[in-house]
This record gives sequence, structure tokens and C-alpha cells, in this order.
Amino acid sequence: MENFRFLYILVAAVVLSACGREQKPLKQQFHEMDSALTEQYREAAEAEDQAAMDSIEALYYAQLFELVTQNPEDEWEDSLLLMTFRQFTPEQKDSILSLLSPAMLQGEIMQALVSKYETEKATSVGHDYVDIMGVQPDGTELKLSELVGKTDYVLLDFWATWCGPCCRLLPRLKALYDSLPEGRLEVLGVNCDDNKDAWRKKIEEDQLRWRHITTGESKQNDAYNAYGVEGIPTTILIDREGKIVHRSYGEEEEIRKIVAGR
Repeated sequence: MENFRFLYILVAAVVLSACGREQKPLKQQFHEMDSALTEQYREAAEAEDQAAMDSIEALYYAQLFELVTQNPEDEWEDSLLLMTFRQFTPEQKDSILSLLSPAMLQGEIMQALVSKYETEKATSVGHDYVDIMGVQPDGTELKLSELVGKTDYVLLDFWATWCGPCCRLLPRLKALYDSLPEGRLEVLGVNCDDNKDAWRKKIEEDQLRWRHITTGESKQNDAYNAYGVEGIPTTILIDREGKIVHRSYGEEEEIRKIVAGR
């Protein structure tokens, strides 16, 4: 998992505990924690202290879950939950949603979040893939179903050129793709750039030799909605039989373990 991600979201418990005793809005507590702990995490990263970073990560998720579940009355449509929902496990998401009142769940934004989560669960590990279609750089259409079954695995990579984490993932995917024998892995990049010229340029300049489609000018499009994609990069690995075997926010090492067996 990328270090940069933690510079934004990882927060330790010392500040969280202090904030939890004060009656402050949840988002304010989150921002205070983020400000206080970013420098500490950066120092650990610069010192290459992986143990410290891992400890902060584990502590963050536990404390964030506690903050949200102990303050359900504060969870409205502009709440911390909407900012951090993607960070929780499916079990934690189910637990959090069970605590919210019907009135809280009736809001349009919250209903959209729940709907997308239900779609995410329906396209999680163990489920059949959902077919999607998009336009390739040469203007022709391509369906996912045209690729599934032709190689051992197909990896969907939902991304955009303006997404920093997406662009940092691309060279690692390229190294993995180039290292595998023919027939082992196909990658389908599913792009949502407004600027199609930037999309084509990125593919060409980075020599991304796998298949690419564009599916709309934002994440609110049929392909992204079909998989309940909330944030990018989202990567979904499909086996030869059409079963989803891995889903994550771009965890290349986990993908490598599956497709390369190491």
C-alpha cells in the first residue's frame, strides 16, 4: 500500500483519544488528527521504519472505527463517514450502517453511498464478473466479456490521469504485466478522464501495452457504477472462469501473489 495514502488518511490514537473527549464535529476531529499526525508519519517513512508505519495504520483503522460507531447521532450527510467509508472492511461497513437511524439513511447522499456499497458487495471476491463496455483509443468498442477466458486472469484497473495514486500504480502494473508469460494476465484499463487526449498520451508515453477503454467523463458512468467504484485506483482481478478473486484499491503486491504465485 502506498506511503502517500497514509499522509492523507493515517492518524494515530493519541490525538484521536483527546478529540474524542471533546464535543466537536467528527470531521473537525478528523482534520485535527490528520494535521497532528502527518508529520509523525512522514518522519517514520523517511526513516524507513515500516514497523512504525504499520502500527500507525492498524491503530488508525481501529480508532477511526471506534470514533464513527460511538457517534452515530453525528453521522449526517456531510459527516466523517462519507469521507472515510471506503477505508473500512465490509464487516465494519455493515456494522456502521446498522447503527444509523432510518432518518439518517433516507438522505439522498447517504442512499447513494449505500447503493454503491451494495453494488460493491455484489462484485466482491467470489462473485461473477459484470460485463462492461467502453471505447478504445482507436475509437472501436470493446467489451470485458471479449477478454475473460482468453487468459488465466483479467485485471480491471479503474483509473484516471489526474489521479496521483493511479499514476503511481501504473509502472508497477507494467512491471508485473511485462514479467508474465503470454496467456497469464490481461489488463483492461477503465479510464474516466474528461480529457481523452491526455488519456491517449499517457498510454503512449508510458508504453502501457494492455487493453484500454474509456467509459465516461467522471466516475459516474455505467462501467464504474457496475462495480460500485467509490475511489480510484480500484483493481479487480477475474479468473478464467469469470469469478472475481481479488478486489482492492490498487494493492499490486497482492495481485502479484495471485497471478505470479509469489
